[in-house]
Amino acid sequence: MATATIIDVPGVESKHPRGLPPPPPAFRTAARSFRCLSGVDVVWLAVRESRSQTALICCSQGSRSIAGLGMRIEPGVGVGGALLVTGEPWQGELTGGGDSALSTQETELLNQEAVKHVLVVPLRYIGLRGEARTEGVVYAGARRRVAWTGKTLESARRIGERVARAVRDAQRVTEVTERWEEMWAQLAASNEPADLQLDRVARQIAADVRAVLRSGIGIVFRLDSASGALHSLGQDGEVVPGEVVSAVRRGQVLPPGFGCAGRAVALRKPFIAPDYASGCIEVPPIMAEALTKLPALTTMSFPLLVGHDVIGAVTVGRIKTIPSADYSNEDMRVAAQLARVAAPVLARAQRAADHARREQGASALSRLAGSLTQSLSVSAVCEHLVRSVLALVRGNGAAIWNPQGETMLAEVRRPGILRQPRDPRLDRILEHVVRSRQAFWTPDLANDPRLASPPVLNPSELSEARAVLVAPVRIRETLLGLLGVAGDTGRAFTEADVELVQALADQAALGIANARAFDELQVSNVQLLRHEKLVAMGRLASGLAHELRNPLQNVVGLTSELLERSGGSLLGHPEFADFPEYLKRAHGEAKRAAEIVDRLLDHVRERTPTLDPVDVRRVVADAVALVESGARRLGAEITVTADETPVVVRADAIMLRQVVLNLVNNALDALGGPGEIVVRTRAERNGIGGAHAVVSVSDTGRGVRAEHLPHIFDPFFTTKEDGQGVGLGLAICQSFIEQHGGNIRAESPGAGRGTTVQFELPLEP
Repeated sequence: MATATIIDVPGVESKHPRGLPPPPPAFRTAARSFRCLSGVDVVWLAVRESRSQTALICCSQGSRSIAGLGMRIEPGVGVGGALLVTGEPWQGELTGGGDSALSTQETELLNQEAVKHVLVVPLRYIGLRGEARTEGVVYAGARRRVAWTGKTLESARRIGERVARAVRDAQRVTEVTERWEEMWAQLAASNEPADLQLDRVARQIAADVRAVLRSGIGIVFRLDSASGALHSLGQDGEVVPGEVVSAVRRGQVLPPGFGCAGRAVALRKPFIAPDYASGCIEVPPIMAEALTKLPALTTMSFPLLVGHDVIGAVTVGRIKTIPSADYSNEDMRVAAQLARVAAPVLARAQRAADHARREQGASALSRLAGSLTQSLSVSAVCEHLVRSVLALVRGNGAAIWNPQGETMLAEVRRPGILRQPRDPRLDRILEHVVRSRQAFWTPDLANDPRLASPPVLNPSELSEARAVLVAPVRIRETLLGLLGVAGDTGRAFTEADVELVQALADQAALGIANARAFDELQVSNVQLLRHEKLVAMGRLASGLAHELRNPLQNVVGLTSELLERSGGSLLGHPEFADFPEYLKRAHGEAKRAAEIVDRLLDHVRERTPTLDPVDVRRVVADAVALVESGARRLGAEITVTADETPVVVRADAIMLRQVVLNLVNNALDALGGPGEIVVRTRAERNGIGGAHAVVSVSDTGRGVRAEHLPHIFDPFFTTKEDGQGVGLGLAICQSFIEQHGGNIRAESPGAGRGTTVQFELPLEP
């Protein structure tokens, strides 16, 4: 058999067969310790595997060949086998006829190395609870006759106890390294989805680390580079009562610096919390109640580094039932070894998962993108979007909201967190995405400290899907909506998932923008036709108004004259008893018709305003004074507020007063009786939009329905009852304000909830 040569100490070589892995440094150190005993020429180290009762010779010192390496020591067979069972050391001399206590293979090995005297010592290790465990067997041989005393035997026993822990840990680290490599090779050859492979790797790391470090629980965390939060990927074991498991289960979220794992990541080295609930570490508020139910628990966390980058952390914990439950410096040393091995394995699984997700998602995304941008209906784009994101990241629910958080469309394959009414924590996510314009994800909405709020979920709903990913639907900085997808509780969305969902949302944003542009084009065509009709009607109305104005003025004048003369003798006749009343009504109707014609002419003809410096506060006060008496008769209260300093604009005072009068009269009409009107005048100055005088008229009247607001300034549009108005007042106000270089707008929460009309004019420099 070919051999590889390992130099342990000057002048001493240890040969090792290529079929076996090189022994860990701890094995060679232990073998050298035994070879330093008086009279010892050759040492063989047999170590027990963690899942077997047999021991395997895996290291030798001072041997002349590779004889014995790979030899198995079976329990109860030979001296070494008996020692595995009893833990009692043994020494003896090889005679020409052999020794009955030694097995055949032991005798052959010792004879081949010309050993005359042999000392067999256990690697005895005392566990956390004081139990003795034999972790291996050491054969120490002398090639000449020696007389080992009880003192030598005791020294050998003490060496065995001293190195047993290091040998055991090295063996376990070697085993888990081989197991992880073997598992990864099997996963790489399988057809299992890459994200499920990542879950399996994380769970295996958690289980193995927990076992090696003799802990009750192990959790593997992944670091989210975008938020700095730690998300648990895999968990093994349980050391806490069942009702507290949710605090430490898979899907746990630790904000940056929180928890034992957060401290380890921040320090970039192992960190021990002697009592997790004692306040020695910062714990998220959402875990505070669970901590009160935790037993005394000591935890150790260590970061997982690849190069200079932290990719995650591992936490293990023990219940402090005995003093030896605390983690030692030796535990920290082993943890560092495990971290060096686990980090590249987890990173490789993460890269494979991300690569597979990107490959699968890229082809799916290319198919979905075209259909998203070809639809000419916003609702169709939204419907296609929620179906597409479910297929893209294998979610079990999806929804799209507008920037105000109102649901535009939702598709939930099974009851979950996206149903209505929404959980307040989901609202927190939506608010965060609206504010930051960046995607946000959590593996467990109900146990994420970043979203802490009063819990509203019932305990019976703990199994529901609560992993949520929300991405903005945006074009540059313009937010069009929010896309959300839900998964199973504990689902660890990867960076690839976030990238794919964001890319899909960006494609959908183009589709929504195209659909809205098409709708606006259709609306623009309708508005253009309507505008042309209005222009034609305006010209016709203008012509008719001019033609009707003089006859109506004549009718008003004649009826007025008849009213003055209606006191003659003719009225005493019974048939003319109602003549004065009829004449009065005719005069009123003719006057009203003449006023309508005058207002129509005011609207259609261009009037050049006379611009002078005007204090808006004075104009508002004069206009309100004209209607105060009428308001008191109705039981309405008008409140006027204004800045203490002048609010000066260049304006036509008469036109401006007419605007305020129209707005206040409209407010009185909207009240129809008792109520409140507030008129506010103020100056607004900022470095972006310049300085403006702002006047607002608010009432508590009947309000305006949402579908009527866009038409409120259209000529002849009115929400008043027939005979109460012709819809020209606000149109004239808009015309006057625009002639002054200002703008006017109306707002109303809805029918029965009042209205506010506000106009702005440039302030005089």
